[in-house]
Amino acid sequence: MDQVKIGRFIAEMRKQQNLTQREFADALGISDKTISKWECGNGLPDLSFMQSICKILKIDLNELFSGEKLTDAEYKKKAEENMLTLVKEAEKIKKNIVGGRILGCADNIELNISEAHKTNTEFWSTIGSEFLGATALPSWGGFFPSEDKLHLLGNLSDKRILEIGCGNGHSLKYAAEQGASDLWGLDISAAQIERTKKYLEAQGVSATLICSPMEEACELPTDYFDLIYSVYGIGWTTNLDKTFKHIHSYLKKDGIFVFGWSHPIHKCVSVENGKLVFSNSYFNETWYRAHMSDKEIMLSNRMLSTYINTLADNGFVIEKLIEETDREKAAAANNDFGRKALMLPTVFVIRARKNSNI
Repeated sequence: MDQVKIGRFIAEMRKQQNLTQREFADALGISDKTISKWECGNGLPDLSFMQSICKILKIDLNELFSGEKLTDAEYKKKAEENMLTLVKEAEKIKKNIVGGRILGCADNIELNISEAHKTNTEFWSTIGSEFLGATALPSWGGFFPSEDKLHLLGNLSDKRILEIGCGNGHSLKYAAEQGASDLWGLDISAAQIERTKKYLEAQGVSATLICSPMEEACELPTDYFDLIYSVYGIGWTTNLDKTFKHIHSYLKKDGIFVFGWSHPIHKCVSVENGKLVFSNSYFNETWYRAHMSDKEIMLSNRMLSTYINTLADNGFVIEKLIEETDREKAAAANNDFGRKALMLPTVFVIRARKNSNI
């Protein structure tokens, strides 16, 4: 599909309806920056918006896909052309899932580390926490048993602790309440670091905060921490091997590393018409770019074995792998995400110990 032509057509039809970009965006529940991006030909609307766009602009889907008003004679030919185009696009586009959100248009890409860092930093510096939600201890994620039940972190009294992807600071506050004596946080976003700093100061909690990608060497001490944990952070790394290597070096002898992330099988299965449907291959570990509101993210799917084997390769002993569902919470949710959680794990958490013999 010609996104430049479609963008111009959207702009033309919007103006015919006497709508500003802001008014059009408000009707769709999105940012006017997203409308501007479409109209400049820098992207296509997600499929989930297309019916609403057609209703507001008083056009039909075939005209939207064609980027022009159609006569009766043109309609059948264009319909066939558009159908073939959509089939080809479907072969390239996979549905990926972040948390409980389905990314209806996620394009496979070649990894560019600096671009990934820039893109994801911008996302988390602006709308990340609001758009995806902020999961913090004692929660490990949607419909997953809490830390109060699992006790994966162990006794935190007088422990030196580092959080990878410290986000909004709420998990560090939880660690402080459990008696941790020395708190550290790492995050790729300077804006997130500043939010964490302000939040912890307001709570009377002291912590050392460092802004850096987790896969790069930074100012963190080696052989120092009793515990390193991450809640929905590790999956954002561009290099899992380097990340686990650094984490191993930060831990003291027999130190513990605990992290949770979206379960790989959860990211392959979506709910369509009340049924669970595989929308992506479990074995697909390619990088992809997806639009979220007026921002983008860059992520890679990884198999569970990839996390486990990379831990082992970097000197960790796996102590526990938890992939459960809090069935009571999932059933009470009465939505597609909850029904899905009753059938398959949506989160996994691994507890590993530094192997001091390596």
